Amino acid sequence: MPVVSLLVFFLLLEGVLALFGVKPVLISEDPFVGFASNAPLFSAVPGTPGNRMLATSPNKLHYFNEQAFPSKKAPGTYRIFSLGGSTTFGRPYDDNTSFSGWLRQLLPAADAHKKWEVINAGGISYASYRVAHLMEELIRYRPDLFIVYTGHNEFLEDRTYGEIRDMAPMVMTAASLLNKTRTWAAMSSVMRSLGIQPQQEEAERHIMSSRVDTILDHSAGPDKYTRDDALRENVLEHFRLSLERMIALARSVDARVILVTPASSLKDCAPFKSQHTPGLEPSTRKHVEQMLAKIKEAMQEENWQTALNMLEAASAEDPRHAELQYRRGQTLLALGRFDEANTAFRIARDEDICPLRALTPMRRIVAEMARDQDAWLVDYVDILERHRQAAKGDTILGEELFLDHVHPTIEGHKILALALIEKMIKQNLLQPGADWNEHKITEVSARIEENIDRESHGRALANLAQVLLWAGKNEDAVRIARRAEETTGDITQVAPILSIYYLSKGQFERSMEVLYRALESAPAAIEVHLRLAENYMFPQLLQLEKAAAKFLLFSHFMPSYDRAHEMIGYIMARRGRLDIAYARMREALRLNPNNTQARENLSEIRKALGARISYSKPAQILLDFYPSQAPLALAQVRTGSDGHPVVDGIKAKFHENGRIKYFADVLHGKLNGFEIKWDSEGRLLSRKEYRNGVPVNAGSGL
Repeated sequence: MPVVSLLVFFLLLEGVLALFGVKPVLISEDPFVGFASNAPLFSAVPGTPGNRMLATSPNKLHYFNEQAFPSKKAPGTYRIFSLGGSTTFGRPYDDNTSFSGWLRQLLPAADAHKKWEVINAGGISYASYRVAHLMEELIRYRPDLFIVYTGHNEFLEDRTYGEIRDMAPMVMTAASLLNKTRTWAAMSSVMRSLGIQPQQEEAERHIMSSRVDTILDHSAGPDKYTRDDALRENVLEHFRLSLERMIALARSVDARVILVTPASSLKDCAPFKSQHTPGLEPSTRKHVEQMLAKIKEAMQEENWQTALNMLEAASAEDPRHAELQYRRGQTLLALGRFDEANTAFRIARDEDICPLRALTPMRRIVAEMARDQDAWLVDYVDILERHRQAAKGDTILGEELFLDHVHPTIEGHKILALALIEKMIKQNLLQPGADWNEHKITEVSARIEENIDRESHGRALANLAQVLLWAGKNEDAVRIARRAEETTGDITQVAPILSIYYLSKGQFERSMEVLYRALESAPAAIEVHLRLAENYMFPQLLQLEKAAAKFLLFSHFMPSYDRAHEMIGYIMARRGRLDIAYARMREALRLNPNNTQARENLSEIRKALGARISYSKPAQILLDFYPSQAPLALAQVRTGSDGHPVVDGIKAKFHENGRIKYFADVLHGKLNGFEIKWDSEGRLLSRKEYRNGVPVNAGSGL
């Protein structure tokens, strides 16, 4: 009887929550990112009578393209599923310019007698284990062909999703069922609001958003990786077994498989992380690091032979140091010794401690599985190398065909699509018409390129540059950022990235110049204001008043960004406003309990305040705008004793070009601290000091 009562109560609670619009967690997100079998990639949606449509489930749209197809395959239809990770997805863009998107346009042009369906099932960060798991679902949809491009995410998945992957099936099933209830969704929402289940947990569940920067931001970072040769061998063996499983699954429904060898950039992608060869003495490691610094100087001066001599000596002492091998490759390439350079670049990739590119043995494994398991092979590596050979005279892959470490350019996707069509012709899967030629391919290419959204592609490239910057690959980040600017003709999206790069080079004025140049065209660009705030905290650029105004502006638009609250708190503590600092630090910790700096600062502020804590919540921010929507003025306000708002904290005004015009410290409506004015070029006009509304000092310098 108690069980029945509990069940009735639960059902009633689910009904009440449904009336209030509460939706189960599994509707909007997949907490098990593809490892749970009861969270399908495709779910039914209303379609034509008698033939319902299947579409990408809403909870999968964080990391899959939106796709749709009839659940009942029409006669004469040839159904193709493309499987793999972010390359198959089409990153940093989307399905439209992926090799699947190219196939969708090229196949009807090559053979109009079949009805072609190309469904892109590539998932962000998916490695072969989850690809094989996904194929268990896809074989139910009457596939004719699977195209499998996988291999780049094997180590990322092991480091990032190991705990989820190894979870007991019974536990995963029970947890998945819980995530289907509205009760759990409501409980999770309450826990987040109370800080019991911090918002940061969303990252811990590794839910990939639609932004490119989440490819690494929500996964194990380079610092989580160490050299582990035994793990490497296990990962390679699991890769082989996953491919074998995929082929067996396809064979069980009489579908064919094309395996694609995973290709990557060599000459334009430095290793993500290097470690010294195991067993080296500390003195040897120190010597190698000293030599590496001298090597970089020689390379910068283009003294290639000197650099090579030092590289050969250092590599002999430390043969498994990835960056040494990469620098060898660059130097040998500069000297025209292409074969040796190619070998050095491959060693650098294979010795990368954070292997986010398929290792050299994976190409061989893919080829062997195709041969031994009666699958077809498209050797994409060989195809791109031949393309490079024809264009440049060597086979060293780089930025000409790759946007970053693994993601091909749009042209690179086109090359793969054409290679897949060639394979399908050889296997008699399509009969090309008489008009299938270069002219027809050019027509299709022009149609696809006309539909490219330059602004969206620029955003995608900017996000990709942000990922590379996060990974410490500054040179690569700047290269992609500049390509993003060329794509859109707009510097706004990439100005923060370029600014950080110039800071790292000690070019402080240039770092500020690029930000203010971006504000001239987009004075409301909030990301640029945030970067300016961060710059103003840099020792060589320190201006606390301007930093405070910019952080306050950003916190108005992005109130969930804990660092903005932390920095406002820090600055206000420096200005003697411990009450405001206390409230801001508390807010930073509420948003992110893992913010250790905010925790330490809060402890110090609490000690200084003692029993004088008056505010526990941040003051309200009032913001006014120019007609252009550029920020005009802002102020921290509280409700006064008369019930009306009173400025308490800081107030600031902006020129329409985004530069700060006015700053003032205010205590309960009266000037108390500094009042500063600047012209539209940022030059100081005046600086006055007040105590309780009365001027006590005046000057012209900061």
